[in-house]
Amino acid sequence: MDCLSGPAVLMTCIITILLFLVCSLVCVAEQSELICSHQPIVALAGDDVILPCYLDPPISASSETVVWTRPGLDPKYIHVHQDGRLMFDYQNPSYYLRTRLFVDELQNGNVSMKIFKVKISDAGKYFCFLRSMLKEASIQLTVGKSDFLKMMNYTFLLTAKISNSHIYFPFLFQVTVRALY
Repeated sequence: MDCLSGPAVLMTCIITILLFLVCSLVCVAEQSELICSHQPIVALAGDDVILPCYLDPPISASSETVVWTRPGLDPKYIHVHQDGRLMFDYQNPSYYLRTRLFVDELQNGNVSMKIFKVKISDAGKYFCFLRSMLKEASIQLTVGKSDFLKMMNYTFLLTAKISNSHIYFPFLFQVTVRALY
């Protein structure tokens, strides 16, 4: 009896197909890049903010362990998403119940993190890390105070000079000024 007949042939085919699929996924993962915004994300204290980060070209990160950290904190872990859920045991207490990933978007390579009610102390550099892909990217968050000045309205009087006479045209402009200090 041939060793590659019947169930042995079926098992060999299945293993070959699985190896091909795993190799294909690894190759795509190696080609994909983890990208966070190169521009700082600016927010006012008390606002909710999204730290955008994604895989390009998009591949699913649903089965990935997604780790967001911030150096200089103890523990440094802001959000650890593993096996479909947040791992609270690792999370820095100052971020407890203030972070989330867009779980439905993980399949599209979106690993962005939302921070609720940012504080001045949340300002700094954040790192997103995908463990099994060995991918890392960073993003800067700047948080400003808004104690007394969030918005100011100004009315401007626009003066136009036609020929040698002055004609005044009142126009209302609304200017939003955000103080970041």
